[in-house]
Amino acid sequence: MSIRFGWHQSLVTLTCLAALSVPFATSAQTLKLAIGEEPTEGFDPMLGWSHGSYLLLHSPLLKQNADLSWYSNMLSDYQPSEDGKTWKLTLKPDLKFSDGLPLTAKDIVFTYNNAAASGGKVDMGNFLSAKADDDLHVTITLKAPQSTFVNVLGSLGIVSADKYDEKTYAQKPIGAGPYRMVSFQPGQQLIVEANPYYAGKKNDFEKLIFVFLDEDAAFAAAQSGQLGIVRIPPATAAIAKNLPNTKLWERSSVENRGIVFPMVKSGEKNAQGYDIGNDITADIAIRKAINYALDRKLLSEQVLDGYAVPAYTGVKGLPWDQTDAVFKDGDVEKAKQILEDAGWKLNKSGIREKDGLEAKLTLWYTSGDATRRDLAESIRALVQPLGIQMDLKSGSWDTVERYMHSNPTLFGWGSLDPMELYHHYSANAAGVGYYNPGYYKNPEVEKHLQAALDAHTWQEAVPHWKAVEWDGKNGVGVKGDAAWAWLMNVQHTYLTNPCVDLGTGTPEIHGSWSLLNSVDTWKWTCQ
Repeated sequence: MSIRFGWHQSLVTLTCLAALSVPFATSAQTLKLAIGEEPTEGFDPMLGWSHGSYLLLHSPLLKQNADLSWYSNMLSDYQPSEDGKTWKLTLKPDLKFSDGLPLTAKDIVFTYNNAAASGGKVDMGNFLSAKADDDLHVTITLKAPQSTFVNVLGSLGIVSADKYDEKTYAQKPIGAGPYRMVSFQPGQQLIVEANPYYAGKKNDFEKLIFVFLDEDAAFAAAQSGQLGIVRIPPATAAIAKNLPNTKLWERSSVENRGIVFPMVKSGEKNAQGYDIGNDITADIAIRKAINYALDRKLLSEQVLDGYAVPAYTGVKGLPWDQTDAVFKDGDVEKAKQILEDAGWKLNKSGIREKDGLEAKLTLWYTSGDATRRDLAESIRALVQPLGIQMDLKSGSWDTVERYMHSNPTLFGWGSLDPMELYHHYSANAAGVGYYNPGYYKNPEVEKHLQAALDAHTWQEAVPHWKAVEWDGKNGVGVKGDAAWAWLMNVQHTYLTNPCVDLGTGTPEIHGSWSLLNSVDTWKWTCQ
């Protein structure tokens, strides 16, 4: 959630801080931080915790370097078979969980088989089964080849087969991450200490204290030196960069914002009874015109104070991005011409009309997020000169879900897994949760998606992923079907104690805890 800083909440701030049961001095041994909301699912990988590969209480089998290459603290070897349906894993010897008990193939098998049976709470891709060949060797079998299965290996935190209890684990986890839980007070704080049995690199902080404060309270605590790391919204960063005795960090992120368009005409309903389709956005001219009219640089500068990077695809900055997807935007005249050529004429009210249908749209976004609200208001203003009337509506995700299949909707995504392209554009994913809410379908694009999945390695899949955007004849981008109007990658901003070095890591993903992916490299720079 992003909200602009409000000084009126100082009393609430002081009350929240006084309620915490720990002192706040940040040192080389103890670091206090507020980087996100309390996880609603608790700390159980089977319920989705750590599936963004947050490296804290658990370790996945693989991790990514800053250049997105893979390495492992836990495996000495991992290889797919020639047909891509089998993975052979070899564990390093003498691995241990945070309680000192051995971590063996039995635990890997339990974790993967249990996650697959968890009712879809964790995306396991084409996983079929895992079996232990002996204490150090595991065989994983897939239903079909999947080049992105390496991302599953890099995202599912390993749990103990002997200590896992689905009723209590979320509150009392035992993992193999860099830290182990000391205490958890729901609604207040999480305290963790360094795991002496961790197989990876050790950073400079023996203890981390996560406090669950709203953004105003956390920002005030950071200013007074009571918190060592605070995630702040970009709108606050413009104020924070001039504060004394603090350091502002801007972290590269693939967290994006974009508008998804309903691609089909109205008249159908999904299994939940929600309307599907929109007669206006089903016209490609409307989708292309909006794409060309939106000035992404202007949106980045005015709405996010420059703490965003204009984006023309949903995977900007990643190896599978097609860099020539960039086009000249903010071009209102070209957008108007596209509408004119397609038969959308201005009526007496100044609204485009075609075959008796006026270009009146409703843009939906989630409430409680000032950044999305400000973006929505700016988008409405930018498309108005085209003769497109855009009303704005917001609500909880439960509410937005009812309308996102029949109205343009402002979304936020962002992952290091190219499978996100499949989720956005495959007809097989249409209407599944929040995947492909516009019901996009193009058989030629589907071929590229399948070819990418069938590739032997993620590197071999890259050309196929790139072809999804545009292959010279077909694609999801503005040269093709214009299924989305992608807007920007939102950079993540943090305010820290000047002695704290956040190190380096992969680009951060959509999710408030994604800073933890670089936790191994955090340092205390003062004597």
